[in-house]
Amino acid sequence: MSVKIREKRGKLYLDIYISGKRTWEALRLTLTPDRARNKEIMRFAEICRSKRETQLLTGSWDIQDPIAGRKKLVAYLEEQAKERKNNDYITGCIRRLKKYNNGGTIQLSQITPQWIDGFQQYLLKGTELSPTTAYNYSKAIRMALRKAVRENILIKNPAESVKGLPEPETDLIFLNIDEVQKLANTELSGELGTEIKKAFIFVCYTGLRISDVKGLKWGDIERNPLQIIKRQKKTQRAVYIPLKETAWKIIDHNPDDKVFSLLANTKSQTNQYLIKWAEKAGICKSVGGIRRGAHLQRWL
Repeated sequence: MSVKIREKRGKLYLDIYISGKRTWEALRLTLTPDRARNKEIMRFAEICRSKRETQLLTGSWDIQDPIAGRKKLVAYLEEQAKERKNNDYITGCIRRLKKYNNGGTIQLSQITPQWIDGFQQYLLKGTELSPTTAYNYSKAIRMALRKAVRENILIKNPAESVKGLPEPETDLIFLNIDEVQKLANTELSGELGTEIKKAFIFVCYTGLRISDVKGLKWGDIERNPLQIIKRQKKTQRAVYIPLKETAWKIIDHNPDDKVFSLLANTKSQTNQYLIKWAEKAGICKSVGGIRRGAHLQRWL
Protein backbone atom coordinates (compact mmCIF):
# COMPACT_ATOMS: atom_id res chain seq x y z
CA MET A 1 0.00 0.00 0.00
CA SER A 2 1.21 3.51 -0.77
CA VAL A 3 -0.17 7.05 -0.46
CA LYS A 4 1.73 9.71 -2.39
CA ILE A 5 1.22 13.37 -3.24
CA ARG A 6 0.85 14.11 -6.94
CA GLU A 7 0.61 17.43 -8.77
CA LYS A 8 -1.41 17.97 -11.92
CA ARG A 9 -1.83 21.39 -13.51
CA GLY A 10 -1.00 23.06 -10.21
CA LYS A 11 -3.55 21.07 -8.21
CA LEU A 12 -2.52 18.51 -5.60
CA TYR A 13 -3.92 15.00 -5.31
CA LEU A 14 -3.35 11.85 -3.28
CA ASP A 15 -2.28 8.87 -5.36
CA ILE A 16 -3.53 5.83 -3.37
CA TYR A 17 -2.44 2.33 -4.33
CA ILE A 18 -4.02 -0.60 -2.44
CA SER A 19 -4.17 -4.28 -3.42
CA GLY A 20 -3.38 -3.62 -7.04
CA LYS A 21 -5.91 -0.79 -7.41
CA ARG A 22 -5.04 2.89 -7.82
CA THR A 23 -7.33 5.79 -6.97
CA TRP A 24 -6.84 9.55 -6.84
CA GLU A 25 -8.33 11.85 -4.23
CA ALA A 26 -8.36 15.63 -4.61
CA LEU A 27 -6.76 17.57 -1.76
CA ARG A 28 -8.36 20.83 -2.93
CA LEU A 29 -4.97 22.51 -2.68
CA THR A 30 -3.52 24.60 -5.51
CA LEU A 31 0.08 25.70 -5.93
CA THR A 32 0.84 29.38 -6.49
CA PRO A 33 3.70 31.38 -8.11
CA ASP A 34 4.95 32.17 -4.59
CA ARG A 35 7.64 29.61 -3.64
CA ALA A 36 7.40 30.37 0.07
CA ARG A 37 3.63 29.92 -0.05
CA ASN A 38 4.03 26.64 -1.95
CA LYS A 39 6.35 25.36 0.77
CA GLU A 40 3.55 25.86 3.34
CA ILE A 41 1.00 24.25 1.02
CA MET A 42 3.22 21.19 0.54
CA ARG A 43 3.74 20.91 4.29
CA PHE A 44 -0.02 20.90 4.82
CA ALA A 45 -0.46 18.38 1.98
CA GLU A 46 2.01 16.07 3.71
CA ILE A 47 -0.06 16.27 6.91
CA CYS A 48 -3.15 15.29 4.90
CA ARG A 49 -1.26 12.46 3.22
CA SER A 50 -0.05 11.09 6.54
CA LYS A 51 -3.54 11.28 8.07
CA ARG A 52 -5.11 9.53 5.08
CA GLU A 53 -2.48 6.81 5.19
CA THR A 54 -3.16 6.24 8.90
CA GLN A 55 -6.90 5.93 8.24
CA LEU A 56 -6.32 3.37 5.50
CA LEU A 57 -3.91 1.37 7.65
CA THR A 58 -6.30 1.21 10.61
CA GLY A 59 -8.98 -0.18 8.33
CA SER A 60 -6.65 -2.80 6.88
CA TRP A 61 -5.01 -3.90 10.12
CA ASP A 62 -7.96 -3.46 12.50
CA ILE A 63 -6.18 -1.04 14.83
CA GLN A 64 -7.48 2.14 16.42
CA ASP A 65 -7.37 5.35 14.44
CA PRO A 66 -5.55 7.77 16.80
CA ILE A 67 -6.71 10.82 14.88
CA ALA A 68 -10.42 9.97 14.76
CA GLY A 69 -10.22 8.90 18.42
CA ARG A 70 -9.70 12.53 19.37
CA LYS A 71 -13.13 13.45 18.03
CA LYS A 72 -15.50 14.69 20.71
CA LEU A 73 -18.42 12.43 21.60
CA VAL A 74 -20.84 15.32 21.11
CA ALA A 75 -19.56 15.96 17.58
CA TYR A 76 -19.79 12.24 16.77
CA LEU A 77 -23.41 12.13 17.95
CA GLU A 78 -24.25 15.26 15.96
CA GLU A 79 -23.00 13.52 12.81
CA GLN A 80 -25.27 10.57 13.50
CA ALA A 81 -28.24 12.83 14.20
CA LYS A 82 -27.87 14.30 10.70
CA GLU A 83 -27.96 10.82 9.18
CA ARG A 84 -31.19 9.78 10.92
CA LYS A 85 -34.75 10.93 10.27
CA ASN A 86 -35.93 10.19 13.80
CA ASN A 87 -33.14 11.76 15.85
CA ASP A 88 -35.10 13.20 18.81
CA TYR A 89 -33.37 11.00 21.38
CA ILE A 90 -29.92 11.69 19.93
CA THR A 91 -30.40 15.47 20.02
CA GLY A 92 -31.89 15.23 23.51
CA CYS A 93 -28.92 13.14 24.64
CA ILE A 94 -26.54 15.77 23.26
CA ARG A 95 -28.24 18.48 25.32
CA ARG A 96 -27.82 16.39 28.48
CA LEU A 97 -24.22 15.54 27.65
CA LYS A 98 -23.32 19.23 27.50
CA LYS A 99 -24.69 19.67 31.04
CA TYR A 100 -22.88 16.64 32.45
CA ASN A 101 -19.36 16.81 33.90
CA ASN A 102 -16.96 17.06 30.90
CA GLY A 103 -19.68 15.53 28.70
CA GLY A 104 -19.40 18.33 26.17
CA THR A 105 -15.64 17.99 25.75
CA ILE A 106 -14.83 14.30 26.28
CA GLN A 107 -13.19 12.58 23.32
CA LEU A 108 -14.18 9.12 22.09
CA SER A 109 -10.81 7.66 23.12
CA GLN A 110 -11.21 9.09 26.66
CA ILE A 111 -14.49 7.32 27.43
CA THR A 112 -14.17 4.66 30.13
CA PRO A 113 -16.64 2.19 31.69
CA GLN A 114 -16.64 4.37 34.81
CA TRP A 115 -17.62 7.41 32.75
CA ILE A 116 -20.46 5.46 31.09
CA ASP A 117 -21.76 4.30 34.48
CA GLY A 118 -21.56 7.83 35.86
CA PHE A 119 -23.48 9.30 32.94
CA GLN A 120 -26.21 6.67 33.27
CA GLN A 121 -26.59 7.40 36.98
CA TYR A 122 -26.76 11.11 36.16
CA LEU A 123 -29.60 10.46 33.70
CA LEU A 124 -31.53 8.44 36.30
CA LYS A 125 -30.93 10.47 39.45
CA GLY A 126 -29.48 13.83 38.44
CA THR A 127 -32.23 14.93 36.07
CA GLU A 128 -36.00 15.11 35.95
CA LEU A 129 -36.07 12.72 32.99
CA SER A 130 -38.51 9.84 32.94
CA PRO A 131 -37.01 6.32 33.13
CA THR A 132 -37.97 5.77 29.49
CA THR A 133 -36.19 8.92 28.29
CA ALA A 134 -33.12 8.13 30.40
CA TYR A 135 -33.05 4.66 28.87
CA ASN A 136 -33.22 6.05 25.33
CA TYR A 137 -30.46 8.62 25.96
CA SER A 138 -28.23 5.87 27.33
CA LYS A 139 -29.10 3.74 24.31
CA ALA A 140 -28.02 6.58 21.98
CA ILE A 141 -24.56 6.65 23.61
CA ARG A 142 -24.21 2.88 23.38
CA MET A 143 -25.20 2.85 19.72
CA ALA A 144 -22.61 5.53 18.96
CA LEU A 145 -19.85 3.58 20.73
CA ARG A 146 -20.71 0.39 18.85
CA LYS A 147 -20.46 2.30 15.59
CA ALA A 148 -17.11 3.76 16.66
CA VAL A 149 -15.78 0.22 17.12
CA ARG A 150 -17.04 -0.81 13.68
CA GLU A 151 -15.27 2.20 12.16
CA ASN A 152 -11.99 1.34 13.99
CA ILE A 153 -12.15 4.59 15.93
CA LEU A 154 -12.16 2.49 19.10
CA ILE A 155 -10.61 -0.94 19.61
CA LYS A 156 -13.06 -1.90 22.38
CA ASN A 157 -16.47 -0.64 23.37
CA PRO A 158 -16.15 0.82 26.91
CA ALA A 159 -19.89 0.29 27.47
CA GLU A 160 -19.71 -3.49 27.07
CA SER A 161 -18.69 -4.06 30.69
CA VAL A 162 -21.31 -1.66 32.09
CA LYS A 163 -24.84 -2.84 32.75
CA GLY A 164 -27.27 -0.81 30.70
CA LEU A 165 -30.30 0.95 32.10
CA PRO A 166 -33.36 -1.31 32.20
CA GLU A 167 -36.00 -0.62 29.59
CA PRO A 168 -39.15 0.46 31.46
CA GLU A 169 -42.35 -1.41 30.73
CA THR A 170 -44.95 0.79 29.10
CA ASP A 171 -48.57 0.77 30.16
CA LEU A 172 -50.75 -0.45 27.32
CA ILE A 173 -53.68 1.73 26.34
CA PHE A 174 -56.82 -0.07 25.17
CA LEU A 175 -59.74 1.36 23.27
CA ASN A 176 -63.11 -0.30 23.05
CA ILE A 177 -65.22 -0.79 19.93
CA ASP A 178 -67.28 2.36 20.52
CA GLU A 179 -64.13 4.48 20.84
CA VAL A 180 -62.67 3.01 17.67
CA GLN A 181 -65.92 3.79 15.88
CA LYS A 182 -65.79 7.37 17.15
CA LEU A 183 -62.31 7.74 15.66
CA ALA A 184 -63.44 6.18 12.38
CA ASN A 185 -66.34 8.67 12.18
CA THR A 186 -64.11 11.67 12.99
CA GLU A 187 -62.31 13.44 10.15
CA LEU A 188 -58.55 13.95 10.31
CA SER A 189 -57.85 16.78 7.89
CA GLY A 190 -55.06 17.08 5.38
CA GLU A 191 -53.54 14.56 2.98
CA LEU A 192 -51.13 13.25 5.62
CA GLY A 193 -53.85 13.29 8.27
CA THR A 194 -56.09 11.15 6.06
CA GLU A 195 -53.32 8.58 5.58
CA ILE A 196 -52.51 8.53 9.31
CA LYS A 197 -56.15 7.83 10.07
CA LYS A 198 -56.21 4.94 7.61
CA ALA A 199 -52.95 3.56 9.01
CA PHE A 200 -54.28 3.71 12.57
CA ILE A 201 -57.48 1.87 11.70
CA PHE A 202 -55.44 -0.59 9.64
CA VAL A 203 -53.25 -1.59 12.60
CA CYS A 204 -56.37 -2.10 14.69
CA TYR A 205 -57.10 -5.06 12.42
CA THR A 206 -53.53 -6.32 11.92
CA GLY A 207 -51.54 -5.58 15.10
CA LEU A 208 -48.61 -4.21 13.11
CA ARG A 209 -46.15 -1.78 14.70
CA ILE A 210 -45.56 1.73 13.34
CA SER A 211 -42.23 0.63 11.81
CA ASP A 212 -44.01 -2.28 10.10
CA VAL A 213 -46.72 0.00 8.76
CA LYS A 214 -44.23 2.48 7.34
CA GLY A 215 -42.22 -0.28 5.69
CA LEU A 216 -45.21 -2.29 4.43
CA LYS A 217 -44.95 -2.98 0.69
CA TRP A 218 -47.53 -4.30 -1.73
CA GLY A 219 -45.24 -7.27 -2.24
CA ASP A 220 -45.78 -8.16 1.44
CA ILE A 221 -49.50 -8.75 0.84
CA GLU A 222 -50.77 -12.04 -0.55
CA ARG A 223 -54.24 -11.92 -2.10
CA ASN A 224 -55.25 -15.57 -1.89
CA PRO A 225 -55.42 -16.24 0.98
CA LEU A 226 -55.57 -12.61 2.07
CA GLN A 227 -52.61 -12.14 4.42
CA ILE A 228 -49.46 -10.13 5.13
CA ILE A 229 -46.14 -11.94 4.91
CA LYS A 230 -43.33 -10.34 6.93
CA ARG A 231 -39.83 -11.75 7.17
CA GLN A 232 -38.02 -11.21 10.47
CA LYS A 233 -34.66 -9.48 10.07
CA LYS A 234 -32.66 -11.61 12.53
CA THR A 235 -34.01 -15.10 11.82
CA GLN A 236 -35.35 -14.50 8.28
CA ARG A 237 -38.38 -16.54 9.32
CA ALA A 238 -41.62 -15.67 7.57
CA VAL A 239 -44.50 -14.47 9.75
CA TYR A 240 -48.02 -14.72 8.32
CA ILE A 241 -50.61 -12.19 9.50
CA PRO A 242 -54.22 -12.81 8.40
CA LEU A 243 -55.70 -9.72 6.75
CA LYS A 244 -59.39 -9.08 7.19
CA GLU A 245 -61.36 -7.98 4.16
CA THR A 246 -62.34 -4.84 6.09
CA ALA A 247 -58.67 -3.90 6.49
CA TRP A 248 -58.03 -4.63 2.81
CA LYS A 249 -60.74 -2.15 1.85
CA ILE A 250 -59.25 0.59 4.07
CA ILE A 251 -56.03 1.00 2.08
CA ASP A 252 -55.77 2.79 -1.25
CA HIS A 253 -54.61 0.44 -3.98
CA ASN A 254 -52.13 2.76 -5.69
CA PRO A 255 -49.10 1.82 -7.83
CA ASP A 256 -46.56 3.03 -5.23
CA ASP A 257 -44.14 0.51 -3.77
CA LYS A 258 -45.18 1.29 -0.18
CA VAL A 259 -48.76 0.76 0.98
CA PHE A 260 -48.62 3.94 3.09
CA SER A 261 -46.07 5.84 0.99
CA LEU A 262 -46.91 9.30 2.35
CA LEU A 263 -46.57 8.13 5.95
CA ALA A 264 -43.33 6.29 5.14
CA ASN A 265 -41.71 9.42 3.70
CA THR A 266 -42.93 12.07 6.13
CA LYS A 267 -40.69 13.72 8.71
CA SER A 268 -43.65 15.16 10.62
CA GLN A 269 -44.51 14.02 14.14
CA THR A 270 -47.50 11.72 13.59
CA ASN A 271 -48.32 11.63 17.32
CA GLN A 272 -49.53 15.23 17.19
CA TYR A 273 -52.09 14.25 14.55
CA LEU A 274 -53.30 11.35 16.67
CA ILE A 275 -53.62 13.44 19.83
CA LYS A 276 -55.70 16.12 18.07
CA TRP A 277 -57.77 13.42 16.37
CA ALA A 278 -58.61 11.78 19.70
CA GLU A 279 -59.52 15.14 21.26
CA LYS A 280 -61.78 15.95 18.32
CA ALA A 281 -63.50 12.56 18.71
CA GLY A 282 -64.04 13.23 22.42
CA ILE A 283 -61.72 10.43 23.62
CA CYS A 284 -59.72 11.16 26.78
CA LYS A 285 -57.45 8.11 26.58
CA SER A 286 -53.93 8.54 25.19
CA VAL A 287 -53.57 7.39 21.59
CA GLY A 288 -50.23 9.16 21.07
CA GLY A 289 -48.74 6.42 18.90
CA ILE A 290 -50.00 4.22 16.09
CA ARG A 291 -48.54 1.23 17.96
CA ARG A 292 -51.25 1.68 20.58
CA GLY A 293 -53.87 0.72 18.03
CA ALA A 294 -52.48 -2.80 17.84
CA HIS A 295 -54.10 -3.66 21.16
CA LEU A 296 -57.53 -3.31 19.58
CA GLN A 297 -57.18 -6.51 17.59
CA ARG A 298 -58.51 -8.65 20.44
CA TRP A 299 -61.88 -6.90 20.16
CA LEU A 300 -62.12 -7.09 16.36
